[in-house]
Amino acid sequence: MIRPRRGFTLIELLVVVAIIALLISILLPSLQRAREQAKATVCGSHLRDIGVSLTMYLQEHGHYPGHHAVGPIVIVWPPRLRRYLSDQVNIFGCPSVDKAFHWQPQYGSMGASLARQAAKYGYYPGEIPLRSNSGFSYGYNDWGVREFVDPHLGLGGHVDDGGCQHCGEVADKRVAVPADMIAIADSQSDYNWDTAIDPADFNDWEWPSKRHLGGAEFLFADGHVERFLQKLIIEPTEWTRRRWNNDHQPHREYW
Repeated sequence: MIRPRRGFTLIELLVVVAIIALLISILLPSLQRAREQAKATVCGSHLRDIGVSLTMYLQEHGHYPGHHAVGPIVIVWPPRLRRYLSDQVNIFGCPSVDKAFHWQPQYGSMGASLARQAAKYGYYPGEIPLRSNSGFSYGYNDWGVREFVDPHLGLGGHVDDGGCQHCGEVADKRVAVPADMIAIADSQSDYNWDTAIDPADFNDWEWPSKRHLGGAEFLFADGHVERFLQKLIIEPTEWTRRRWNNDHQPHREYW
């Protein structure tokens, strides 16, 4: 006699589902962390490539690229470094942010003044330049710990400001300790000066991001990359603040 096959009871099915749900809840955070770690590794690789382009730029020009030109405002460091990366703009995009914050050059009509400014600083004919409200992944340490000081404490905010005696591109020799000088890092990516970073602006306006497990990948002026927690790298301590300034001094007068 053939016995009928016994199926699972409802209770047994519910137990199996509960066990699977429990395993998923246990493993999911680890999987998410591993995925973010992988993205952070790719991000660090991008910054190392940007670091190579920065070194090549320094060797050719003797100064850092600076952050932006004024009148009208045009962001200059990405196009100045791009040509040393064989025009691979994908390197300027962090994999942990939406594609909207990856550099995707756009072309179109613009005013004559803006077109001249863009062409002057490395944009291609008809290419619409990056501006203060452009989405971007990485920020440049333009001012150091205090904006608009003369001379610049960072790697150069304005590049063509005739009203600032010691502004403009920062000479290579002015960076006292390149291995301990922040150059470029993950930015906030919120369409508000995404291309710049600093530790002391208004209520995290231009702070480095915390998208990589609470921190950001940082490229230093000598080309190496490290990761720091956001809360650590913005705090007002001598160890932190001197890393933002080209003279390697903490400048307590600006805390």
